[in-house]
Amino acid sequence: MKILFVIKGNESYVSQQAQLELVAGLHKQGIDILLIGHFSEKVETYLKGLKIKYEMVFPVKRIDRSYMKDFKKIIQEYQIDLVHFVDGKSARSGLMAIKNTSVRSVIYFGSGSLHWYDPSSYLTYLNPTLDAIICNSQFVYNHVTKQLLGKYKNKTVKIYKGYTSKWFENIPKKDISEFGIPKDALVVCLVGNHRKIKGTKYFLESSHYLETTKNVHYILIGEKTDISFFKKSKEKSPIATKIHLLGHRADVISILKGIDIYVQTSLEEGFGRAISEAMCLGKPIVMTDAGGCTELIDETCGIITPIKNPKAIGKAISTLINNNELRTQMGINAKKRIESKYHIDDTVKETVQLYKRLLNQ
Repeated sequence: MKILFVIKGNESYVSQQAQLELVAGLHKQGIDILLIGHFSEKVETYLKGLKIKYEMVFPVKRIDRSYMKDFKKIIQEYQIDLVHFVDGKSARSGLMAIKNTSVRSVIYFGSGSLHWYDPSSYLTYLNPTLDAIICNSQFVYNHVTKQLLGKYKNKTVKIYKGYTSKWFENIPKKDISEFGIPKDALVVCLVGNHRKIKGTKYFLESSHYLETTKNVHYILIGEKTDISFFKKSKEKSPIATKIHLLGHRADVISILKGIDIYVQTSLEEGFGRAISEAMCLGKPIVMTDAGGCTELIDETCGIITPIKNPKAIGKAISTLINNNELRTQMGINAKKRIESKYHIDDTVKETVQLYKRLLNQ
């Protein structure tokens, strides 16, 4: 079994960690795997350390003829049996390169943004030549299945995007006092790049509805979360001096280790990388009813609120702030839930089973 795993562009190791650990897990299972993409220096070092085969091959155009040529050459030289795509940009040209061949193909999808009426989707996720679409949650599985017609509906496969707390054990905890946060403060955090679908403004607005006498600080992390829009929202808050807009950070995990509650106020989520990471670190969760992310937690490790409802979000945060025992226990339960229900080992196992099923066909 020879697998070509096609990863996204030049992103940080942390943002690609779950996919890279899946590749590592497949490699440990004896799968003959070649990884291609555009890798950062840290990712290359990681791959070399595990002796995983990789090549720096990636598309630079929407339809990239040069990439297609390189792709075909790799398929032939390595005698690839199956291609596993992770992103649409690579798949757009990659699927053209293997058209009318015996090479099988699967693609990963993790949101609710795929639509049958979008013509461009038939070049990627709804491409009829694909053998399977890997959905990272039941929510995404249901959504994608609805976009497929007739016989193509059986292409969807649910494989949760697994994690493990072991990945983060050796990362040092950040001393968040450098942000002006007192040692005795209770810290609430949201991580997410500024996009409307992330509903970030509702996180800041929830600070208007806190019901507590305790010293609560908010941290907001992500691309463009320190722009004027959020600064104005912060200034309106009754705890304006206790809201910290950090923008993009390379040390997110270190910061998350120093917080008390993780909050996600998205309007829609396929699963939720930051939520998974916070759970691995033993943090209780407050999240909106935004789709697949709600599958991550149950009532023992977090609180789910309606979307676009800062008052409900503020009330949920207050519940955890005011109950030390509940907050601590929910954090413990969150970590246990990741390890028992959404572990990377299960993702590896189910991915291997999918490969075998498709190749045996």
